Amino acid sequence: FQPSEDLVPVDENGKYLYNNTDLRDTWEAMERCKDAGLVKSIGVSNFNRRQLELILQKPGLKYKPVCNQVECHLYLNQSKLLGFCRSNDVVLVGYSVLGSSRDESWGIGNDAPVLLEDPVLNAVAHKLGRTPAQVAMRYLLQRGIVVLAKSFTPARIRQNLQVLDFQLSEEDMDSLHQRNRDLRYDSMAM
Repeated sequence: FQPSEDLVPVDENGKYLYNNTDLRDTWEAMERCKDAGLVKSIGVSNFNRRQLELILQKPGLKYKPVCNQVECHLYLNQSKLLGFCRSNDVVLVGYSVLGSSRDESWGIGNDAPVLLEDPVLNAVAHKLGRTPAQVAMRYLLQRGIVVLAKSFTPARIRQNLQVLDFQLSEEDMDSLHQRNRDLRYDSMAM
């Protein structure tokens, strides 16, 4: 975003005000941080294929992004981006993996579907004796996506760890994969 007193600067029409800094210049600065030992690895967030290509094809590239952190869930499965990242050894890291609270301030209305109420997701969860959240996270893990899940509740933290205790069948994976709607809950993550 453009420098501003506001956390998220917008113009008079409510459109985000982006900074026009070249991503490659920013990447070179991040490479210098790695060279200086300030960071172990460097990655990106909310990059699309074109933006990743800008970095990966940068003349003099020293370090490619280790990961790309993006919104990723049953309704936004990011298949094309996942394929591109895999082919370039970039790990895809998913956030908002359980959907969203549907907070209108984030650009999604209350009419948006509640991911954890999806009928196919719930049917698979019921069949396996798991929660819909566990199945939603397991679906991403089996596709090779790193899952970011947060909770402050000890019981939910234990449930989150139990996603490592089971596998989804190929049939279940296929039926869950078909639930994709290319739906973003976080409109700020272009």
